[in-house]
Amino acid sequence: GSRPSGRRAAMEGNLALKTPRLIRRLPALCAVMFGLGAGLEYVMCKTGFYNVTAVKEGQKAAAEKAEEVEFWMRVKARREARQAQVTIREE
Repeated sequence: GSRPSGRRAAMEGNLALKTPRLIRRLPALCAVMFGLGAGLEYVMCKTGFYNVTAVKEGQKAAAEKAEEVEFWMRVKARREARQAQVTIREE
């Protein structure tokens, strides 16, 4: 058989590999991806994933706040000690 020199041998007829038309397939692709996303959200909500994450984030924020308060209390104590030394020297 004669075939164009630029193409490799490929199946013809019903078995030929068709190049997919992205524009035609896009709505179906969007629907499938939406379905997968919705399923994932449903599973995460049912398993309590978001509740666990929220609790962990809250604990982390509370720990950071406590560290910050403790730091400023130490700074204030240092300032008061320094102020006490200054007032002692002035007298």
